[in-house]
Amino acid sequence: MAEAYRVRFRSRSVGKELDDLDDETYLHIAAAIYHLRENPRPAGTKRLTGQEAYRIRFGNYRILYTVDDKAREVRIEAVRKWDERTYD
Repeated sequence: MAEAYRVRFRSRSVGKELDDLDDETYLHIAAAIYHLRENPRPAGTKRLTGQEAYRIRFGNYRILYTVDDKAREVRIEAVRKWDERTYD
């Protein structure tokens, strides 16, 4: 079995974004982030146009992240409720 990827948050603001979620949404998003350790590009993942970043949708929320395959690291850039500014 391949070594799992390490998951890191870009900054403390990502932790705050998670803390602001209701309990049910938090549990689902935390589980999705945890599973990125084993498969950083699961079904339904979309690569963002013009960027080396990906997104996973969960309801009205988006998990934005980058993957460094050489370092085996997933970096969570943001967890945001979707709106027109989500990908800025």
